[in-house]
Amino acid sequence: MAIERSNLRLSDLKSRTPSGARMMNVKVPLDVVTAIDRLSKELNATKTSVVAALLNEGLAIAQKKHTK
Repeated sequence: MAIERSNLRLSDLKSRTPSGARMMNVKVPLDVVTAIDRLSKELNATKTSVVAALLNEGLAIAQKKHTK
């Protein structure tokens, strides 16, 4: 089952299929890059997928906080 990046969660990374993407250049602290690299290796997923999943989960939390 293909999961769109907008719906991707960390738990989905082991069984997902790749989808289309757009490039975005951002600067993040080195410790964040290191954590993303480590997590991508642990989950056997691309760094792009890990970043998308983390952003989606963070956005979902933020949306819940702002809709209360």
